[in-house]
Amino acid sequence: MTFANPAFLWGLLAVIIPIAIHLFNFHRYRTVYFSNVDRLAELHTESRRSSKVRRWLLLACRILAVAFLVLAFARPVIPNRNSTVRGGTTVVSVYVDNTYSMESAASEGSLIDEAVRKAREIVSTHAISDRYQLLTADLTGIQMRWLSRDEFLEALDDIKPTSASPRLSDAVRRQLDFMKQSGAANRFAYIVSDFQQAGSDLDALPADSLATVTLVPLQGVETDNLYIDTLLLDAPAYFAGGDVSVKVTVRNSGTRDAERVPLKLSVNGHERAISTVDVPAGGTAQSTMRFAINATGWLDGGVTIEDYPVTFDDSYFFTLRVGDRINMLEVHGGTPNDNLLRLFADDTVVDMRTTTQLPASLDGLDFIVVDEVASMPSGEAQLLAAWVDDGGTLLVIPGVGRPAPQTLLAALHAPQTARWNNATLRARSIDYANSLYRNVFSATDEDMEMPVVRGHYSHDASPSPSQPIITLADGSALLSVTPCGKGRLYLMTTPLHSEYTDFVGQALFVPTLYNMALYSRPLPLPCHTLGSADPIVLSGSHDPSATAELKAQTTDLSIIPDLRRVGNRNMLVLHGELTEGGIYTLSDEHLAFNFPRRESQMTFFTPAEVSEAIEGRAGYSVIANTARDIGDELRSRDSGRQLWRLCIILALLALAAETTVLRLNAKR
Repeated sequence: MTFANPAFLWGLLAVIIPIAIHLFNFHRYRTVYFSNVDRLAELHTESRRSSKVRRWLLLACRILAVAFLVLAFARPVIPNRNSTVRGGTTVVSVYVDNTYSMESAASEGSLIDEAVRKAREIVSTHAISDRYQLLTADLTGIQMRWLSRDEFLEALDDIKPTSASPRLSDAVRRQLDFMKQSGAANRFAYIVSDFQQAGSDLDALPADSLATVTLVPLQGVETDNLYIDTLLLDAPAYFAGGDVSVKVTVRNSGTRDAERVPLKLSVNGHERAISTVDVPAGGTAQSTMRFAINATGWLDGGVTIEDYPVTFDDSYFFTLRVGDRINMLEVHGGTPNDNLLRLFADDTVVDMRTTTQLPASLDGLDFIVVDEVASMPSGEAQLLAAWVDDGGTLLVIPGVGRPAPQTLLAALHAPQTARWNNATLRARSIDYANSLYRNVFSATDEDMEMPVVRGHYSHDASPSPSQPIITLADGSALLSVTPCGKGRLYLMTTPLHSEYTDFVGQALFVPTLYNMALYSRPLPLPCHTLGSADPIVLSGSHDPSATAELKAQTTDLSIIPDLRRVGNRNMLVLHGELTEGGIYTLSDEHLAFNFPRRESQMTFFTPAEVSEAIEGRAGYSVIANTARDIGDELRSRDSGRQLWRLCIILALLALAAETTVLRLNAKR
């Protein structure tokens, strides 16, 4: 047996007080004379014996009362063989899961309320002089600090549900790393969570030989949940007069089929389409809704369903920008290409211009065609290469005796033109999976007429990741694409004239060239995920040196975001400031944010499954029964069996025995 406060054992010297009282408590007797003392002598002898016994009993009771009271203050402990308590300082880190799944109902209130109560029970088992850390799913920098016990208890009252959804292993790693920096001898980490399966990667939990990690699984009421899982806008570009296809996937994580679930599509506050889906239990269903674009500018939309009691994932927001016409420039070697003019000259979406000289500035251009240009100064080649690397789309078309400019291909690290081949060849394959042919073919037709070329250029091998789109019979490419930074280079190997290829007269020619133009303008992402640390590329005109506000459209939430300039692009970096899904505005740009869907899967590990997952892992343990106060179990496990309560009870019993003896003595 050991003592938590051995200094109090000096108090055992206090037993001298009742002993001294007993030894020096002398009574003065007075002699009384009687005529017949025989009977009185017998009574006197019996009284002396009983009085002596009572005095010894009183002495024993008083000694025991003092001794047990002193032992209670010394806090005797029977050590646990598995105790991890060492001499030195102690730090305690408590992770309280406050993700949206913790809003589920518990026996008293929500799981978050129960988690806060368990955190209070945990800190009650540790000394007031220990240092504490409170960590939540937000994983913010301000939480990486040590608190006193009172500060820790105050911080518990400020915990609110968050949209963040970190992996459990990331939270534990934060705890272990922070405690390691303290250099404390005793390191205790606690995880209070519902252990939702989607985010609880129990097999990836880190370990620390000097730390003890205790998992405290809370069990709420499992709830069926119906939610919008994904949303896709399937269009290469958006223009007034066109339409947008919105493909929605609805998931049912419950055990019952959901029939005729209504979906509502709203754009700029007006309902534009409705649909219904039947979602099987544990499965998904898809629905496609369309709406017409009737104006330019930003369109703010969203798809909603109605499902209770979990509602945070019943909406999915998106934004899209309806822009002006795509700016296309043809740089030709002397004569504009007639086939390109017929395709784009009178188009309402693509604004095509032609020139023989590359302009000094390429700002505002989306699609450039270099057609039958024999040579190009290195300065212009570098300018064009930088424009492609920044996201531009370039198509290079050779001419007979005018191969693609070697300076341009070298600047783009693209395959170099080798020689002209006069052979007549038919194309043998088309890469239908390429983005140029998205939604062009409903099915692959093996009997479709393939383009024929009457002469083409071959290219040298290149380390660049060039991909053929249309492949000729000899294995060379008629049309290929090469990624260049954020942009793309399309490379033809034959002139776009009918005397060299019938490709210009086929139906395949129109979607191939037209989609090059449509996909040339990079579209901003329709939505972003709350809690993500990935930077957001902005498409609007922002001045990072100026103060700009990111404002919610439907609430009063407003923050000053972190804007950065990377190259010639503006980037938005969020650090967990946003906690509400919806549409936000930043200067002249609209951004949509949605809650992560990881929390939507309402399936959880049971305490038995958590124990099984960490079985045999050093430093880890599980408190399976959380229905009662877990303080006693933690004290017994970490410090051994506490006996101070027993000492107090025994001290009270000794005092009660003393009182009983005194009362019996008074009656006599």
